[in-house]
Amino acid sequence: MKIYYDQSPAGAGKTQRAITSITSRPCKVLFITERIGSFREITRWIREQATLHGTNPLIETVHSDDRDRMGSVSRQIEALPDRHRAQGHVIVIATHAAMLRSDFANFAGWEAIVDEVPPFIDFEEKRTHLDAAFFQSHYKLEPFEDGWSVVRALPAGLSLSPADVRTDQSHEHLAVFHRRVVEASRDDSRRFVLCNLPEWQAMQNRKVQWCWASAFSLWELAEFDRVTLLGNRFRADIGARISEALNLDEIEWEELPTLKGSRQFQARQVQIKYFSEDRQASRNLFESDPGQAMLKSIGQRLAQELCGHDHIWTANSTHNYSKPWTLPTQAILQSSGMSERTYLRPKQAGTNLHKGVSHAAIIYAAKASPNQTALLNLLNIERVAWERSIEHETILQFVTRTSIRDEGNCSSVHLWVFDRAQARYLKDYFDGLDYVTADISHVVDGPAIPSVERRGPKVTVRTPEAQAEYEVEKKARDAARKREARAKARELKKAS
Repeated sequence: MKIYYDQSPAGAGKTQRAITSITSRPCKVLFITERIGSFREITRWIREQATLHGTNPLIETVHSDDRDRMGSVSRQIEALPDRHRAQGHVIVIATHAAMLRSDFANFAGWEAIVDEVPPFIDFEEKRTHLDAAFFQSHYKLEPFEDGWSVVRALPAGLSLSPADVRTDQSHEHLAVFHRRVVEASRDDSRRFVLCNLPEWQAMQNRKVQWCWASAFSLWELAEFDRVTLLGNRFRADIGARISEALNLDEIEWEELPTLKGSRQFQARQVQIKYFSEDRQASRNLFESDPGQAMLKSIGQRLAQELCGHDHIWTANSTHNYSKPWTLPTQAILQSSGMSERTYLRPKQAGTNLHKGVSHAAIIYAAKASPNQTALLNLLNIERVAWERSIEHETILQFVTRTSIRDEGNCSSVHLWVFDRAQARYLKDYFDGLDYVTADISHVVDGPAIPSVERRGPKVTVRTPEAQAEYEVEKKARDAARKREARAKARELKKAS
């Protein structure tokens, strides 16, 4: 199977080249983008290019807001080849999430274009200490390596449909897990589900938080006549690396010519400012009491800096903090003066709607959890690679939605991030653009950044591996304590 990929820099025109190609000739295309919010912009772009080329493709969108008789998004997508059998030129737009959940067995004669790199992986962490009997009755574990297991469905599990699990209120959180296991249990499946439990009984300790993971195989796109992936630094992206690590068949990669330098950009100055010199953005920092006070000060400072400037900003909008009373970063910054009107979600790849803006701020953290780190170790992927792809690439994609992508604009661009590592990542990227001069600087008289502190007592949550190590150490400590007690008893007996 051959995969074409375009890893030209952000703003170089990857999406433009792809849309020009599919609007200039009769073809059937499934165009995959990151967000439903970009459908309208992509549709307008396709119509404009089609007009230029004198073509008239049928344009359709498929997403979860469609409430027709065709049912779920995946079923809508799977019905496309039959529904458009008589069409000569059709372009259907769908999301990454829809792609990861659909069957493409009947898409011969179609092309697939995936704009920006999807995560290619389902990953969930669970605490299910009361549910071992359910898992043991419906699924089996086959040893994989390093304490990980492959999950297969038993006959009782195969008899449960994903809808059965989804509509059961006590097990609806397992809907995606069950669907993935059922898919992986087919004889012809290229997917498999991993979990870090050696046996189901290991989940019975209330302190154990286990995880499961399932990768999307690019071979699931094999029926398409052509598959093209668009994404800055695609081959280094964590999603591509995970998919490649779990693919059982070799893929032939062909890189498209880079678009770097194909557009004439005005010379630009980019000023990157950061708040923290040494401590990096993290959930632990943002959820702490001193961290929440710090975020409030950062919000006040950004509101002051951005006042009077057309700008965009983003931050983590949800959290799974261990302290439920803590606020997400977005809420704190907004309460400190940042405008709700100019807030965007972090994921903004593929849009040109903000290329007239020259000021942007992103206070964002996405570090790997212990379970995610264990999965990365299993796949021989460095934790720093995860952080670079998930956190730093999200930041890069966000700030390059600004006027930096407008070749006719020569205004200076002003960016704010949380820590020096994030700022350095942006500078390294901009240093590779010959029309940009980038500088980084620490915010003068910025808010105090809390030092790493010893955390107080809290509910302990361990990975299965950590729990097993804890139990071994506990047995060793108990045995040593008993030996010491027996020795003291003997000494007392002798003395008496």
